[in-house]
Amino acid sequence: MLYRVKQFFWAIKSLSEDIDKDYVNKFLNKKEKRLFNRLKKMDKQHCIRVSKDAVNLSKDKGLNTKRVARAALLHDIGKGEYGLNIVEKSVLVILNKVSKGKLKKYNTIKAVDSYYNHAEKGANLLKQFNVYDKEFLDTVRYHHNNNVVGNKLLEIIRESDNRN
Repeated sequence: MLYRVKQFFWAIKSLSEDIDKDYVNKFLNKKEKRLFNRLKKMDKQHCIRVSKDAVNLSKDKGLNTKRVARAALLHDIGKGEYGLNIVEKSVLVILNKVSKGKLKKYNTIKAVDSYYNHAEKGANLLKQFNVYDKEFLDTVRYHHNNNVVGNKLLEIIRESDNRN
């Protein structure tokens, strides 16, 4: 629960902070930046925090840090279709906890759909570019699914996402 309180304050703080465009430009190409810029500011800030943390975690694991940074920056790209505001996200987090996930059946509501399905939507969006391999797409697709294991990139992004 403390994590959720911290996340709420990060979201509020992100509204007044500038986006680290130099960091984003270092890792994303034009098409990726176009997608990234569809995210709400708080989601962009979150992805940048996740990316920086993931790069630090990956340094001694033998992974390509540029690839790690790129995957982390794009892991929530599916939220670009319908980004939740702070209030919507807070309400959905609470309702998800109280309903033990039963809220998911109301995915015809855009906010609910975005909350539960952004990972799948993001992977499908990136797949259309035909430049990402299965490991990369699976990282985006399964970053909220703890049952998927054996993908080092996914495990680092998932850990960083949970910490940020």
